[in-house]
Amino acid sequence: MNDLNIYLHSLTPIYPRKVYDQSLLVDWVANAHEESALLQGQLCDKRRLKKFSLNKSYISQRYMECPDTSDDWKNNEIYRITPEAPYGVDIKKRNDFFSECALKRLAQSYENKKNPDHFIHVTCTGYIAPSAPQVYFANTPNAPEITHAYHMGCYASLPSIRLAKSLAAEGKMVDIFHNEICSIHMNPSNHSPEHIVVETLFADGHIGYQISREQKGFKILGVKEKIIPDTSSNMGWIPSSHGMMMTLTRDVPLKIQENILSFVMEMISDFNLDLAHIIKKGVFAIHPGGPRIIEVVKNKLEIRDDQIKESKKVLFERGNMSSATLPHIWHEIEQSDYPKGTYVLSLAFGPGLTVFGSVFEVS
Repeated sequence: MNDLNIYLHSLTPIYPRKVYDQSLLVDWVANAHEESALLQGQLCDKRRLKKFSLNKSYISQRYMECPDTSDDWKNNEIYRITPEAPYGVDIKKRNDFFSECALKRLAQSYENKKNPDHFIHVTCTGYIAPSAPQVYFANTPNAPEITHAYHMGCYASLPSIRLAKSLAAEGKMVDIFHNEICSIHMNPSNHSPEHIVVETLFADGHIGYQISREQKGFKILGVKEKIIPDTSSNMGWIPSSHGMMMTLTRDVPLKIQENILSFVMEMISDFNLDLAHIIKKGVFAIHPGGPRIIEVVKNKLEIRDDQIKESKKVLFERGNMSSATLPHIWHEIEQSDYPKGTYVLSLAFGPGLTVFGSVFEVS
């Protein structure tokens, strides 16, 4: 490991404009699918759709930027469901909406904050050039260098930290900022069980944090990744005419279960740490790709419920916010005031099927 210590600190969540009860959102998703099916002359069993939805025992509420939660389909902004467009508006209008929201959240974050030397923008839910940070910082003095870390899915915080760590080693103050607006990528014309899971799991989230030599927060000990062989069809995230389209098969938890222990053992060995000590006394930030994934990792690593409580809390209170989720979990861990020296082992999963891991130390 590098002898120069680099730290992650100043985690600052910014919440989307509205929060909704999960039961309301599940009903609204089912109604949107029913409306889309009717316009296409199809039958849609709402009871079947709700069977595959994530209910309130897993997620109590979700934050959303998308303004559409009514059944006034012809007048909705994103989910304007019509015979000509049974899925809602096209991908350009969804990206325009993303750009507007991202710009507002950036302005909110930097209202009373100094610009960094380098800014890394992370998202997989909206692509516009010039990007929101390019537009925002162009109108500010001392604009930072900007790097876009796009389209990496739920694990994107960790490769972003790997990049930021190298920049911080050069003496730069690096800000990382996540804008994830998953709510604009629903497709009410796709009634598959996997799609219903996605539409009742994902939420919106924004968060910023800093990487520097300043000794506070979490000392970054290392970041590691691995692509699991023969899994490229298990998870995907590709642009379509109306938004981003996710592939998420039922095999994902099984593939993670089969590979997670060997990955963690290899990572801990690479970082010259004591796995037994971390398993016994560490804290685990597990990206909640779904409730089952948290349980699979917990059981395979033989860790306790109290070691994953922040991961479950974030899923229950905010849903899956894609790449913004792990940073929200780190913020919860930071607020829990763990003793100095406590190890924080993070795991996230995304297209590939890729596993990303890291180890921090509370400083």
